[in-house]
Amino acid sequence: KKRRKKSEERIETHTAINKRNFFVQRETNMRYDVVLYLSGISTLISVLLSTYLIATNFNKWKIKSTTTSTNILIIVLMAPIFAIDSFVSLLELEEGEIVAHLLDMFKECYESITLHAFLMLMYSLLGLTKDMIQGEKPIPDEMKGRELHVPFPLSLFMGKDKHPKLDQKWLQKLRIWTIQFVFLRPLLSTVDILFVDHVIPLHNEHVTSIIKLIVTISLNVSVTTAFCALITFYHAFEHELAPHRPLAKFICIKGVVFFTTWQGVILKLLGHFGVLHEGYRFSLDEIELAWQDLLVCMEMAFIFSPLCVYAFSNADEKVKEIELKEQKVAEKEETKKTK
Repeated sequence: KKRRKKSEERIETHTAINKRNFFVQRETNMRYDVVLYLSGISTLISVLLSTYLIATNFNKWKIKSTTTSTNILIIVLMAPIFAIDSFVSLLELEEGEIVAHLLDMFKECYESITLHAFLMLMYSLLGLTKDMIQGEKPIPDEMKGRELHVPFPLSLFMGKDKHPKLDQKWLQKLRIWTIQFVFLRPLLSTVDILFVDHVIPLHNEHVTSIIKLIVTISLNVSVTTAFCALITFYHAFEHELAPHRPLAKFICIKGVVFFTTWQGVILKLLGHFGVLHEGYRFSLDEIELAWQDLLVCMEMAFIFSPLCVYAFSNADEKVKEIELKEQKVAEKEETKKTK
């Protein structure tokens, strides 16, 4: 009787544990499904908003110049690319994440191209052509000699000439400051994937740490230099660029990079202090990554894609047309009064 009782108790406890594990796994699966649905819907919204913006405005952008339309297109596509990358990362959360790693690398390289495209966009909006930048044609007199304020920390390396005057050399120098990031970013991403992510094992944690530190420092120096170039030129021609909503356009780029970087740091801290913890199905790193990807998808859909629609729509041109019509009417009335 005692043996039978013990065996029955053991069976009951095992049944209870199995039931609990079943419900925990089921609950975890349901939560994962909700995350996938939310990120999928957010990604679709971001793609649809960007497609709508391009479809309704691309011909008007092309009228200005081919360079302008190309640069705008590169910037507008940044939000849906980030959303798609995060959604694919969520789909491959439990798999090898090979596609997600490749998309991450593409996304990081695309970010550098976007920064360079924004500087070229500001150049073209002010009428600076490729010939002017390369020194084959003179730049307009009203732009020549404009005082430049190089921001910190690059101002520390300016020597005595803290506020240089704009000329063709400085146009080329600002372009070099952004284009160096375009070339360095893929190189640093490749080194990071090969050695830090252990695609090529070094069997030495000390060497891996040194490589990671070099990549991080080089990346931060490179991206800071590129952002300084954008801020320097924007500050010099803030008044002339004001009708084109340059600040909103800049936030479309800077905001995406800022949010994706710092919210990742915050999620790491939440995991470190126990606010986020591993579950039945996913590890702590996977849960942090899932939160990061979900947030990125939602931010692209509800913050940055709508901001792109505002920043790159032709509403500002319609306002200009209305103002020109009002000016013409006022001039006609004045001429009538003088007659």
